[in-house]
Amino acid sequence: MHFSEIFIVSGTESVLIYKSFRLDTDIKTKDVFLQTLKEPNILPHFKLKETYFFNIKRGGLYFVATSGHEISPIMVIEILCRLYSILKDYCGTVTEDSVQANNLLILEILNEFADSGYVQIASTEKLQPYIQSRPVMVKQTREVTSDITSRVFGIETKVSPGSSSIRSVVMSPVTDMDSVKNDLYIDIIEKLTAVINANGTASTLEVSGEMIVKNFVNGTPQIKIGLNEDLDILEGKSKGYGDHVQLDKCNFHPCVKLEEFESSKVIVMVPPVGEFSAMLYSTCGEIALHVPFRVLAFIDDAENSRDKILTLRLKNELPSNYNAVKVIIRLKVPTCVNRMSQQLNEPDQTAELTENQEIVWTIKKFPGRAEYVANFRLINSTSSEIKKYDIGPIRMDFEISGYTSSGLQIKGLKVQEMGKKINLNKWIRLITVSDSYVIKLWP
Repeated sequence: MHFSEIFIVSGTESVLIYKSFRLDTDIKTKDVFLQTLKEPNILPHFKLKETYFFNIKRGGLYFVATSGHEISPIMVIEILCRLYSILKDYCGTVTEDSVQANNLLILEILNEFADSGYVQIASTEKLQPYIQSRPVMVKQTREVTSDITSRVFGIETKVSPGSSSIRSVVMSPVTDMDSVKNDLYIDIIEKLTAVINANGTASTLEVSGEMIVKNFVNGTPQIKIGLNEDLDILEGKSKGYGDHVQLDKCNFHPCVKLEEFESSKVIVMVPPVGEFSAMLYSTCGEIALHVPFRVLAFIDDAENSRDKILTLRLKNELPSNYNAVKVIIRLKVPTCVNRMSQQLNEPDQTAELTENQEIVWTIKKFPGRAEYVANFRLINSTSSEIKKYDIGPIRMDFEISGYTSSGLQIKGLKVQEMGKKINLNKWIRLITVSDSYVIKLWP
């Protein structure tokens, strides 16, 4: 399998990097893709004339590959994801500024990454002996990004030094020994997909989880990670009732050794440099997962008016020591509603009616066990009646730091080399984010 071109496009629709591997496309691919960006929703894979386009978006940049013949989209998307990870390892952060500052380095990486469109070397460790250019470090600006890993490593907390998690993992340890500390980042990230019925039950409840390790430790350390002692990987077996952690499927990185996993739930690894997924897992169902939010909806007629009063009671089911942040509730309303007034019970909230006929209710911080109430007056400017079944469903976005819906946690962490402990900074973080969280308002 081979591709024809790879290029990187900025959010301002300019081509930052371009590399042609084969001359088998008959259109100006860069211009075509830039024109496609003007459309509201761009597909990760599409065909125009006889050219196939593949793209991913990371950190506000588009990574694009083209081919003059049909190839597997999944394989090309995986190639682009690996290229992004390599650039992140080299440059520390992948933004428009860092790509421009490291233009020659990235072209050198592309020359070794693929030959005539065939992937040759797709790991940071194997590339290092062939790359002569040194990365130029660019300070990262705090921007909202759709990349989950970037959101975790960029999350604003009082315990994490922002500059350490975005430095290059290939900087020379000799020249940087005095200024660079040994740092190890381990993050468990869960993406929650749910469809909650109006009666509060879940018709769909799924989690896809990932343990991401970012290794800045000099040498070849051995890392031991202890997980929940009650962890049970079912692999097709039925779930049982109880508070223990139950995962349907689980896959580990090739560097992970599982000799101690069955007896003590400890995984052992000698990690590669940079960032990698040590563990991928999934689980589903209310037996294994907890529903974090539920909503009660009420609708009444406004006096002497065709308007409707919509009341939403949003309950946070998390324990009281957890907070949800960046909570956004989106709610479709019929086209006959052209204005809205609102009454919110807490000051740290906003609500607006957008041009897309959508109420957007934003909550900056939502404590566990709290309940927020919003009253919306839907102003009807037509003779049509506002029907409650034309309202909704609700779609929610949120982040929960320090919490996993499955209950998976890191109970212990030990790092040593040649049997000796290593002095290093260890950062362990848990986060649950919404992937697709839908709540039906009416039975």
